[in-house]
Amino acid sequence: MGPRRCPPAAPLSARSRSRARTSRRRPTVRLADPVRVGAAIVAVLCAAALAWVSASLTPTIGTVQVFGARHVRVGQAIAQSDLTDAQTFLASAAAARARLRALPAVRDARVAILLPSSANIALVEREATGRWVSSNGLEWFVDADGVIFPSADATAAPQLRVFDERPPQSAGTRLDPALVQVALRVAAIAPGELRSDATAPRAVMTAGPIGLVLRFATGWEIRFGGPEAFDDKLALAKRYLRDNPQRRLDYVDVRSPDRIVVSPQ
Repeated sequence: MGPRRCPPAAPLSARSRSRARTSRRRPTVRLADPVRVGAAIVAVLCAAALAWVSASLTPTIGTVQVFGARHVRVGQAIAQSDLTDAQTFLASAAAARARLRALPAVRDARVAILLPSSANIALVEREATGRWVSSNGLEWFVDADGVIFPSADATAAPQLRVFDERPPQSAGTRLDPALVQVALRVAAIAPGELRSDATAPRAVMTAGPIGLVLRFATGWEIRFGGPEAFDDKLALAKRYLRDNPQRRLDYVDVRSPDRIVVSPQ
């Protein structure tokens, strides 16, 4: 008899081949090493504990000295800086400076964080050139830049007042510097300087188109309008009043420096 031949293997069905490939590609799921997991957890806890200990041992700012304060109260400056009890190594001098400059009376500030637990603040305050009285009765100080601001020292500004009849201004508002300069010059005109009945002069910013006026207790006024060509306007008014020392007046209008209007005619 000849050798026996094995019958050929039956072909795999398509579904069987697919299952075989899937079983070969499926990764083996392994449980994480418990030792490594525990070590990672311990490391995280140690880092958190170290951070807590470091934060608790970091010195905090307990003393803040303020220099150059006159308009601003020392306590106000310290509170505004937000440095008290701040961590010395985390406190920001730049951020404190920005907060201090938000105070209307402060032009600039220098802040130094000193180890281990103190800080110095040097304020550069605005220099008041006069007083600006709002229509609601509040009296502000004003500087050459036209910024109005409050002051803790009522004596820290010249006794030159401009009375503003326009809607009330708030601290920190910046007015037209040219207008402020001219208004304070008007406020500096002395009683009787222009003529004998020019008594109790009062510089007023009106709410209407007349603009800046100088009013007197005797019931008449000089109307200057805006700050432009003020020297020419003032010279024109002085010349007219010198030439008419006794004439009865309601107003002298010099809003146009090359033309004068007088009432009554």
